Amino acid sequence: MNSQASIHPARLTLFSWPLLASRGVAALLFVIASLIAFGETITLLVWFFAIYVFFDSGYSAMRLAQKGSGACPKVLIAIKAVIGIAAGIAVIVLSQGVSMLPTLLTIFAWVAIVGVIEGIWVLRNVRNKEAVLIIGSTAYLALAVALQFIFALAPDAGPSVYNWIIIGFSAAFAAAMFGMVWAMRRNLLKMDDGTSASAQAHSA
Repeated sequence: MNSQASIHPARLTLFSWPLLASRGVAALLFVIASLIAFGETITLLVWFFAIYVFFDSGYSAMRLAQKGSGACPKVLIAIKAVIGIAAGIAVIVLSQGVSMLPTLLTIFAWVAIVGVIEGIWVLRNVRNKEAVLIIGSTAYLALAVALQFIFALAPDAGPSVYNWIIIGFSAAFAAAMFGMVWAMRRNLLKMDDGTSASAQAHSA
């Protein structure tokens, strides 16, 4: 098995724990950079997000070239790659406008859509999926709270209010990604221990 939770090795993979870790690191770096340059939070968000989704889409394209079975994974991976490229371009274009709301909604839409796609993949392919799904759901709780604040405050909120909402959501998202990495790595270690024990039993 690749660096995933327990999946069949011949199946195409939608994400891996290193990819989730890269999301967490990117979100954490964004939080730190935004706290240092608070007035540039939106600009930082646009470029951090665009660079990451282009990287994520490239990863998905590489997965499409991976040999494996299953039509559903190929469809999900292709959709995920296209959505990432479209979201990255849209955010760069929308950020040139006066209102920041369309930019934020595009980013949150990407988080929600990709989360649903990856959730479907987890349900179809990952054993011991409860920890991954429970921890991952914290990102959507943070998303829901952030959207409620944005719609409650818009359009009267000042830039600083939006900045704090974005930073708070990004911190929660980073924590969720690191939590999912921990859950997937723990599953891998358990699986490796079980495989080693089984091999030793057969050799004995």
